[in-house]
Amino acid sequence: MQTLTEIVAAVVVHSSAAAFSHFGVPVEAHQVEQPAPAARTVARTAPQPATPVADCPTPRSKVVKT
Repeated sequence: MQTLTEIVAAVVVHSSAAAFSHFGVPVEAHQVEQPAPAARTVARTAPQPATPVADCPTPRSKVVKT
């Protein structure tokens, strides 16, 4: 049954392609050329040197005595 359905579908597709071709409608898929892959570059900045904690002007935490 599936084979019969596929045969009927193929006949319908081919007959519709023939009918559309009389009106100048192309039914075939166009083959589009793939564009060349672009050259990719990654722009990175140089890492900034870390400032030591000893150069910090104010302490971050205070010791609380209880």
